[in-house]
Parts: sequence; C-alpha cells; structure tokens
Amino acid sequence: MRYLASLVILLLPSIAAAEPTEPAEIQLDEPAPPPAVPSVRAKWIEPYGAIAGGLNYESVHATGNDGAQHPTVAISRMGVRGGVGEHVTFASSFEASMGGAMGYGASVWEGQAALAIRDQYLRYRRGGATFAVGRMDDPASIDFVSKHMGDLLYADGYSRDPLLYSGADRGNGIFGTYDVTDWLTAGLTFHSTNPTGITGTLVVGGKLSVFDRPFYLASAQVGRSSDNTPDQNLHIYFGTPSLRIHTDHFQANLAVQLYSLDTQVATSDDQTVRGYNLRASVRGDFPVAMGTVQPFANASSNRNEILDPIDSKYRLPDLYRSYEVSTGVDWDFAKRGGIGFEYAMIDSKDPDQHTRLHYLNLGSTWWIEPSVAIGVRAAVVARQVGGEMETTGSRSLFVTARLVLE
Repeated sequence: MRYLASLVILLLPSIAAAEPTEPAEIQLDEPAPPPAVPSVRAKWIEPYGAIAGGLNYESVHATGNDGAQHPTVAISRMGVRGGVGEHVTFASSFEASMGGAMGYGASVWEGQAALAIRDQYLRYRRGGATFAVGRMDDPASIDFVSKHMGDLLYADGYSRDPLLYSGADRGNGIFGTYDVTDWLTAGLTFHSTNPTGITGTLVVGGKLSVFDRPFYLASAQVGRSSDNTPDQNLHIYFGTPSLRIHTDHFQANLAVQLYSLDTQVATSDDQTVRGYNLRASVRGDFPVAMGTVQPFANASSNRNEILDPIDSKYRLPDLYRSYEVSTGVDWDFAKRGGIGFEYAMIDSKDPDQHTRLHYLNLGSTWWIEPSVAIGVRAAVVARQVGGEMETTGSRSLFVTARLVLE
C-alpha cells in the first residue's frame, strides 16, 4: 500500500497538467497568446483571416456628368500566426484586393488585381516590453472606427481613405512598446523605406511634378520599370512615439508622426521635405438598457514643407497643411448585431489649392453564425475644391457577407 500511495502522488502533477484549458479569445491581426504553461520548446500555429464579398449599388456625380454601376465585390485576407516558447510570436498573411478602392474588378485569368503582404513580422515580448520587426501596423496611428463599417474589411474607399489621410501607418519597420502600468502603454515605431513601403506617407502633401502627394510620385513608376518596383529615387525616414490608454470602458491613443523625405536620393544638394502629424483618438464603451454604446472621436493635424515642383533644390516659403476630424457611434442592441454611424472630414491646403472631403457611413451587421455576418451599409463621399462651385462625389449601398477566422 505504501508503494501504491507513492505512485499516486507521483502521477497527480502530470494528470493535473493534462487537463484542458479554455481557449483564449483571439483578435484579428493579433497573434494569440501561447499556452498557459508553455515549455521552452512549446510551439503553436493556427490560420486566421477573413473573406468578404457582395454587391455595391453605386452612383457617381462628377462635373457635368452622372453615372451608375453595380459591381460585385470580393476581398480576402489569409495567413498563419503562431508562437515558439513563452516570448516569441509571429504572423504572415496576404491580401487579395477588391481590384481598386471601389472594387471595379480583378482578372480571373491572372489572379486578383493585387496580391499584397498584409502581415509579416516576428515579435518578442518579455517583462512588459515588446519588440517586433517586419511588416505590421502601428495601433496608435489608426483611428477608432465603427465596427459595422468593416463589411469589406475597411478596404473600400469610403471606409479606408479617411484612415489613410489621417496617418494610419502600416508597413516595413521596427516596433517597440512598453507597459508602463496596467492601463498605459508607451510605443515607438521607426521606418526607413520608400514612401510606398508604408501607408503613413499619405499624409505628406505638396506638388512634385504633376502629382499632389509624394506617395503617388513614387507609386507611378510601378508597372513602368523593368522590375515593377516604385521610384527608388525617393526615401523617407518616419518615426512615431506614442501613448495608449486602455481601461474597461475607455481607450485613448496619442501619437506624433515625425518624418523627413528625400525626393532625389541621387542628388546630394537637394532639399528634404520635413514635417509632423499630431494625432489623438478616444473611444468609450458603455452599457445601456438595450445593449452597449461605443462613441468615438479622432483628430489629426499635419504640417510639412513644400519643395519647388520643378527644382527640388529650393523650398517654398509656404507649408502644406491638412487636418482630419471624425466621429461616430456603435450601438449593439443584440448579441448578434447592431448599427453604426461614422462621419469624417479631411481638409487640405497648399499654395495652389484648398480641398475638403466629407465621408458619411451608416451600416448594420447581423451575425447569422459566430463567424459569418451579413452587412448592409450606405456610404457617401463629397469633394469640394476651392474656387469650384459644384461638389462632386459618389454614393453607394453595400450588401455583403463576410467570414472572419479569429
């Protein structure tokens, strides 16, 4: 009996360790945590992503010309994420685009119109500090938005453009964060790349040749060069210190995006374009009699120098100025669905032109299965240019379905 009791005592720890644990909740585009009690050699890997598609009823209003079309749209993101041991996680995913911001079509013979890298990073976390390298987004740089606008994964022009023009930053870089307290996280992001290597460069304005933003000057070379690369004569240094506040019912992001753009790498005596973008975003989460309400608001303000559009050796005395404000609210009145509203305005001004863009989205989502949703969304964009009497833009009604693998 004494030997039997000793054997039971020895086996108890292994039996307890073999008990199953509850799966952790996983957020899209974020690697899941490792097992609760990982070993040094523990490994895990899993798929994640989303597929969305449907119909877009669109009407376009241009100067002296109106038109309509109703394209069927589709987009997907697929990849894997995983971890090695207690401190290392990674992710790799790709996106098959809609075929332009409005989803007007992609080739079935040669694949989607664009197949892009979405995530491609290695992350190390220990003692509240996180360090990552590769391609990923900077959470402090992305506006809070209505989750009911995500029927096409925020890839259509109505939901994507306000994010880009406010400084949403995703691309190749080095990323670091530190948890100062349980509710405060400090971060620092750094990029050194071509302007097309990150999305944050869309905030930089000022005419270069015939283009009104340096990003478009660099991307215009794609498809023209022998290797389909962007214009390698442009290079940007882009850094973002940030603070993120996160509690059960309140979130806030504060960030300063600082950058220096060289438009003529092959020329040693040209001038650089220097600038900054100040950002602030807040969101609340409050229970009400019927469900929950999540109001949010965002603001950003950008200033940068302008070069002579013909000769980059000279700076103009004026600055390019732009700002973005957006606000909205989500009301989840049931476990399976809710409605959301969002308005955004982007104002940009250089010596030659003053432009203002208005974006309005109203949508509803109903989850017919835990991972499958039906969405209906009405969207409007209006463009006003100083000196022009007529407002141009477009209106759309999206009816979609999406699958989300979290």
